[in-house]
Amino acid sequence: MAVVRETVSSSLDRFIEETRRAWGNGKNPELPYRIRGAMERMIAATEPAEPWFDRLVAEGLPARELYRDPDHSFILMGHVHPAGHQNQPHDHGPYWVVYGVARGEVEITSYRRTDNAGVPGTATLEKEHAVRLTPGVARPYLIGDIHSTRALVPGSLVFRFLRGDLDTTERCRYNLEKGTITRFTGGSAASAAS
Repeated sequence: MAVVRETVSSSLDRFIEETRRAWGNGKNPELPYRIRGAMERMIAATEPAEPWFDRLVAEGLPARELYRDPDHSFILMGHVHPAGHQNQPHDHGPYWVVYGVARGEVEITSYRRTDNAGVPGTATLEKEHAVRLTPGVARPYLIGDIHSTRALVPGSLVFRFLRGDLDTTERCRYNLEKGTITRFTGGSAASAAS
């Protein structure tokens, strides 16, 4: 009698498979919301002892690339943030992003520009709203959405799904105090503002 072994895939593997199946040409406006659902399912299904997750927690790195798709160029990052970790308001250029929290709590503040973009290098922003992401919750931010993240709990573990590689695209950071905008290209996905 032959023994048939079943291969057990990890929650990360299942997330990647589900994302690749949903991808199509990558232009469906519903795709960020489908990825949000897939990410929430991944977080809910992840067991702390899964090797990929256990390694991410044990390393405690502020940024780690978990997967880069060879066909569609999307990237999944994992971030472990200390309490108080915060970044400046920023966008992701021509790409959308989905944030999801596996541990801890993160506040994401959304902004809108209040100037007419008529003076190069300057920008004024107004806070629109802030949301708190708790374990199991994911949220998409669309092309052009200006936002900032702040970890509220030590060791907050955040997943960040990027539509494309930030190394190759122009994006913006905003300084609220100075009223400035900085356009930049480069910096790896691992080192870019999360």
